[in-house]
Amino acid sequence: MLYTLIYRSQASRAVHEVTLPPLLRKARLHNERARLGGLLLYANGEFMQVLEGPEPALSQLYARIQADPRHYAVRTLAYGPIAERAFPDWRMAYAPADAKALEKITGFMPLKSAPGLAPHPVEDVALLLHNFVQGVAYDE
Repeated sequence: MLYTLIYRSQASRAVHEVTLPPLLRKARLHNERARLGGLLLYANGEFMQVLEGPEPALSQLYARIQADPRHYAVRTLAYGPIAERAFPDWRMAYAPADAKALEKITGFMPLKSAPGLAPHPVEDVALLLHNFVQGVAYDE
């Protein structure tokens, strides 16, 4: 069964376009092996990520993300089962976003601290993100 997870976090140190490629390469290799995929957005020190794939691989990765010292204030926006992937061709797509766009996407959603507590339908949030990144995301 497929699940999706959408979270937001704050970078603990300055992250720049120069430091993201190595992070993305490592994530893509891991995701390919674990049959995970998704999208990473970054703007002004904030991350937002959509992850899709089988359980328990998704939960295991999220536990590692929450313990990663490169960011803090990890907040779950949505978590739950899905019928199909919103990002089927992306091991880990990346799209730079400006802070206002990121706030527009997540501003209406109260931030939660644990998977399963987000009140918003996972499919609606994934569709919103999918529409946002059309034409600007890439997965090398």
